[in-house]
Amino acid sequence: MAGGFGANTVASRQRQMILDTLKKGGLGTPTISGSAAPFYSVVDNGVGDYNINPLSGSTFAQIPEVTATVKTNDRIVRIGTVTKLAIQIITEDLAGAAAEADFDLFISGCLAQDLIS
Repeated sequence: MAGGFGANTVASRQRQMILDTLKKGGLGTPTISGSAAPFYSVVDNGVGDYNINPLSGSTFAQIPEVTATVKTNDRIVRIGTVTKLAIQIITEDLAGAAAEADFDLFISGCLAQDLIS
C-alpha cells in the first residue's frame, strides 16, 4: 500500500494520543509518505541510518512506542535511539553491514504532558 500500512492517522483529542503510520522510500535522498508524513521529517545520517523527527507542535510528551517493518528484500531494520524528538532507524544487509532499505513505521505516543503519570 502506497501510504504505509494503509491505516489513517488516529488521534484522540481528549487524551491527545497519536497513532501514526509512515513509509520511508527512496534511495539516496529518502522520502516519507503516509497520512502522517506532513507531521514528520526524515534525516539521512549516512548509509542505512535515518532519523524520523516530529515537526514542531507534534513533539511527544514521552518517548513513543515504535514498530518498524523492512520492505526491501535481504535487509534488516532495527530501531536505534528513540527520544521525544527523534526516532533513529538502522537498516542493514543480512551480514550486518549498513545498507539502504525501505521500511514502514507505526508510531504510538502522547502529546499531552499533563496525561503522563
